[in-house]
Amino acid sequence: MNRTVRDAPNQARKMTVRLAFRPVGAPVRCPSVTSPLEAAPPAPSLVRRLKHLVQAAFINRNFALLWWGQAISSVGDYAWDTALVLWVASFLAAGQSWAPLAVSGVVLAAALPQIVVGPVAGVFVDRWDKRRTLVIMAVLQAIFAALLVLPALNPSLPLIGRVQLPPFWQLGIIYIDVALLSSFAQFFIPAQFALIKDIVQPDKQDQALETSQAIQGVAIIIGPPIAAALVFGLGIVWALVLNALSFVVVLLAVLAIQAPPSAHSVAPGETSHFSREFFDGLGYVTGHVVLRTILIAEMLTWLGFGALQSLGYFFITGNLHAPASDYGLLGAVFGIGALVGAVLVTVFGQRIGLARLLWLALVTSGLFVIIMSHLTNLYLGLVAAFLFGVSATAIIVTAGPLSLHGTSREFVGRVTAVINPLGRFAALVSVILAGSLVGTVLRDFHTTVLGLSFGPVNTVFTVTGLLAVAGGIYTRVSLRDIIDKPMPSAHGTLDSVVQS
Repeated sequence: MNRTVRDAPNQARKMTVRLAFRPVGAPVRCPSVTSPLEAAPPAPSLVRRLKHLVQAAFINRNFALLWWGQAISSVGDYAWDTALVLWVASFLAAGQSWAPLAVSGVVLAAALPQIVVGPVAGVFVDRWDKRRTLVIMAVLQAIFAALLVLPALNPSLPLIGRVQLPPFWQLGIIYIDVALLSSFAQFFIPAQFALIKDIVQPDKQDQALETSQAIQGVAIIIGPPIAAALVFGLGIVWALVLNALSFVVVLLAVLAIQAPPSAHSVAPGETSHFSREFFDGLGYVTGHVVLRTILIAEMLTWLGFGALQSLGYFFITGNLHAPASDYGLLGAVFGIGALVGAVLVTVFGQRIGLARLLWLALVTSGLFVIIMSHLTNLYLGLVAAFLFGVSATAIIVTAGPLSLHGTSREFVGRVTAVINPLGRFAALVSVILAGSLVGTVLRDFHTTVLGLSFGPVNTVFTVTGLLAVAGGIYTRVSLRDIIDKPMPSAHGTLDSVVQS
C-alpha cells in the first residue's frame, strides 16, 4: 500500500501482519484487522497528480518563475514583431513603393545589435551578477517598449494640440526603439542562460534548457494571431501595450527568484580588461570540441536557412502556384511543426542523446528543404514545411543544452555571445546573398538535372538544404566520441571529451 513519507512513522507503530504469500520482493507490511487504518487509502487526488506533474516539468520554484516570465515575454515579443510589421506595412507605408524597404528596416534594426552588441554584452554579463542584470534589462525593456506607444497615440499636448508625426519620423523612432530593445536583449539572454546554471541542479539543466526552448514554438503560433487581432481590431496601441506589460511580468518573476551568488569572470580586486576577457571567451569556444562543433554547424545551417525567410513568398507564389494569402498558412504550419519538435525533444531528447539528435536534426532538416524545393503542390509543401519545422526546432532545442552543459559558469555569457551573433550574422548574409542572386545572376536560370527542374528559387533552396546536411555530417564526425556512447547527454559524459 502506498503511504506518504510523513505517515510512515505512525504506521510503523501499528500492529502489522505478514501476507500469507508473496512470490517476489520483501514481505509487505500492512495494518492488522483491528487497526483503525484497515480501510484502503484513497487514490491520489487529481490535484496531487497535477502538482507532481508540474514539479517534474518545472524542476523547482525558481525555474518555474523564470519559465513563466519567459513564456509570457516570448508571446509578447512575437506579437510585437508582427504588430510592427503590420503597423509599418499597413499604415505608415501603405501604398508606397518603399514599403518593403521600410519593413526590412525593422528586421535590420533588430538584427544589427545581435551582431554588434552581442559579443560585447557577453563580456559584461560574465562580470556581473546575473539576477541583477536581468532585473535592470527588464526595467529598461519595459520603459522603452512603453515609450513606443507615444508616437502611435498621436497625443494631444497643451497649447500645441494633437501631435501628428510624419511617417518618416515615426519610422525613425520605431527603428531606434527596436535597436535599443534588441541591444538590451543581448544582455538579457546570456544572463538568463547563466542564471539557469545557478538555480537548477546540474542533472536537470538539460531538461531546463529544453523546456525553456520549447515555449518558443508556442509563442510562434500564439503571438502573431494575437497581434493581428489587436492591430486590426483594437488598434496598434494595444499590441504595443501588451509587449510592454510582458516585460513587467518578466521583471516581477525575476524579482521573486532567489538565486545564489553568481560566478564572475573577474575576481574581487582584479582589474578588468575587456579585450583579454573577450578573446578568452573566443578561445574557450574554439578550444571546446562541443562548442566549436555547434558554432560551425549552426553557421553552415543558418547560412542556408536565412534564404528561406527572404524567398518564402516567392516560393509560395512561383513554385507552389498558390495565392499570396497562403504565405501566412505556410508560416503557421511551420510554427505547429516547431511546437511538435520542441515537445518531442523535451520528451525523448535525453533517451536518444542530444548530440545524436543534433546531427540527425541537421541532416533531416536539410533533406526536407531539398524535397520541399522541388514540390509544386501546396498541400505537399505544407507537409514538408511541417516536417521542416519539427527538425529545425530540434536543432535549436538540442544545441542550447549541449552548449551549456560543459560550459563553466564564468564563461556562459561569452559563449552565448559568440555563438548567437555569428549564427545571426550567417543568416543575415544568407538573406542578402539569396535576394541578390535570385534578382541578378539566377534571374533567368532554368535547367533540368536527373529529371528535376531547377529555377532561381528552388536552386537556392537546394543549396540551402545541402549546407544543413553538410553541417549534420560535420557534427556526426566531430562529436563521434559522444554520439557513439550509450548515453551521450548524461551528466559527466560530455565533460570527459569536451576538450580537443
